[in-house]
Amino acid sequence: MYRIRIHGRGGQGGKLASKIIGSAAFLEGYEVQDFARYGAERRGAPVEAFVRIDKEEILERGYIADPNIVIVLDDTLLDVVDVAKGLDKGGLILINSTKKAFPKLKGLKVIMVDATSIALEALGKPIYNTAMIGAFAKATGLIDFEHIKKALQHEIGKKVGKDVIKGNMQAVKKTFKETEVAA
Repeated sequence: MYRIRIHGRGGQGGKLASKIIGSAAFLEGYEVQDFARYGAERRGAPVEAFVRIDKEEILERGYIADPNIVIVLDDTLLDVVDVAKGLDKGGLILINSTKKAFPKLKGLKVIMVDATSIALEALGKPIYNTAMIGAFAKATGLIDFEHIKKALQHEIGKKVGKDVIKGNMQAVKKTFKETEVAA
């Protein structure tokens, strides 16, 4: 089972990213759970969202304390949250960052991508939650572009126009292309 924990700040779209990943995985034929932890719901406060993906029925419930994949939407969270807490040995951390390394995470499999710049280029705004889905798709191979596009249309299509979906897909594809996964 894939246990994914997403760290972000209120207003960065961590919950939406979990819904899109979950929807895309469901379209791939997986069983899925996606949900968020709500605390102090205010813009900028640290928040978590979760996704479970498996080929078998998922019987686990509750927050994910032992993820095998962590997605960090905002690298400043590494100063205030232990994003690697409970991470399985050999687990993966995807971080939206321009930095080259994080000494706290030495010894872990860490992939960094500048999703903010990609989102600014594709959308004209620093809305990088969907761009990070491209990094997730590249690093895991679990979801493909067609299912991501359908999930985007399902989750946000009623609220936004086709141009916004297109821009988000450009961000997903560019992040996918720029994400470097070591063999």
